[in-house]
This record gives sequence, structure tokens and C-alpha cells, in this order.
Amino acid sequence: MRTFIFALAAIVPAFASDWARADDVPEFDIARNCKAETSDAGIEGPARCTSDETEAKNQLAKRWSSYSASQKKECVGESVIGGDKSYVELLTCLEMSAGGQFRSDPNRLR
Repeated sequence: MRTFIFALAAIVPAFASDWARADDVPEFDIARNCKAETSDAGIEGPARCTSDETEAKNQLAKRWSSYSASQKKECVGESVIGGDKSYVELLTCLEMSAGGQFRSDPNRLR
């Protein structure tokens, strides 16, 4: 019984730290990801990518608490598929899962 208590005492803090991190916006390496993603791009490739990713990360930081744990889990998983980790993809997924409306110019279709 004593062994069980010690094992439990060691395991619970490990899981608690994972739970705490689940409430934070994940950390992605923007520079590395943009460099890899835009290696074949033109002049504004990495700079534009870095700007877009940074803006998406800032938006996520503002809105992160408004998303449910299940939305976060699903979208974080989708945003890292293939090894690329994108704040833009994560933000898009969360907006769509929350029922976000993407507005377009109605006159453009005429």
C-alpha cells in the first residue's frame, strides 16, 4: 500500500503539469517553420510567413480561453499534422470549430 501511495505521488504531479500546459497556447518555432515552408518561395516568403504566424499567435493568446478543451485538443492535433506547426492553421481550425463566419464581399460574386 505504501508503494502505491509513493507511485501515485510521483505520477499525479507529472499529469498536473500536462493539464496546466493544456491551458496555454502551444509553442511553435515560427522562424524554423516559416523557413521550411517558404524554402521555394519568392522574396517575401519567410518575412510574410513570419508576420502572419506572429499575428495569428497574438490572436490566439487573446482568445485562447474562449475555446473549449476539446476544440483546443482537436485543432492543436490538426495544426501539427505532417510536422509543420502553424498558428495560422490552429487559429483557422478554432474559428471554424467555434462556428466562425468567413465573410466575403457579396458584390464580388456578381
